[in-house]
Amino acid sequence: MQRILPRFSLLLALAGALLLGCSPSSSGPEPLKELTLRRAPVDLSKPDPDAPFWKEIPEGYVPLMAQPMISPKPASNTTEGVFVKAATDGTRAAFHLRWKDPEKSEAGRLGEFSDAIALQFPVKDGPPPSIMMGAKGSPVHIFHWRAQYQRDKDHGKPDMKALYPNGSIDMYPMEFKEAASPPAAEAEKFSPGRVAGNPQSYEKTGVDEIIAEGFSTSSVQEGNGSVAHGVWAAGEWRVVIVRPLTIEGGSTLKTGGDGNMAFAIAIWQGGKDEVGSRKCLTLNWTPLKVK
Repeated sequence: MQRILPRFSLLLALAGALLLGCSPSSSGPEPLKELTLRRAPVDLSKPDPDAPFWKEIPEGYVPLMAQPMISPKPASNTTEGVFVKAATDGTRAAFHLRWKDPEKSEAGRLGEFSDAIALQFPVKDGPPPSIMMGAKGSPVHIFHWRAQYQRDKDHGKPDMKALYPNGSIDMYPMEFKEAASPPAAEAEKFSPGRVAGNPQSYEKTGVDEIIAEGFSTSSVQEGNGSVAHGVWAAGEWRVVIVRPLTIEGGSTLKTGGDGNMAFAIAIWQGGKDEVGSRKCLTLNWTPLKVK
């Protein structure tokens, strides 16, 4: 019996790891224990993944796993981990993130989804909230970049003819070039999302700010000057997300502070049909320090 129990326990551990969508033995880099935002003598108001100063800042590795809690779940662990480093200019915090993604996905047509990454921070001091988007009374502050947002910002939202070049319609007032343009109020009738004030119906600056207090409570907030920019090349995304250190009503990153400062990450690979709960993420908060 003494010989059987250890083997049985090992099998249970391996089975549990496989059920959670992660590898039972990882040969990847050593996981980051704490991320330090190092002072950089540059203006961080414009995110640039290729800025020279990033080469001087050390990089850490954060392992990810397939989201295991809520259906629909991803079919596999598509993103094993993300490399992250961070800097501050005394007013803003910039996070440089890179991860493997074999194809660039920007969504658009029905059934197409966007590559994306989200950074999550606790809002309140004290014990960290649930990493699964917080809990009632313990909110989290999320910064959500999508390749689709960046495409729209850089090139404008694609119109119906660009998305469906072989489509045929009698008339779509927003693009009826032969007639005089309708008044803006009339045109809005054909964009119900705009009429309802849905923030997802408007062009983005590249990143959404979201407050959540648990599953299905995400609320897009008015931006606080956060910006982001990503570059995809050779099967890898490099994205920089910039946010103010202090955001009233949101999360605050205190210089030299010992408050509840940590972060979590989620990544979506649109080309693998990942959207919503189909994503890879961290299941542990990574402590954060601002120098």
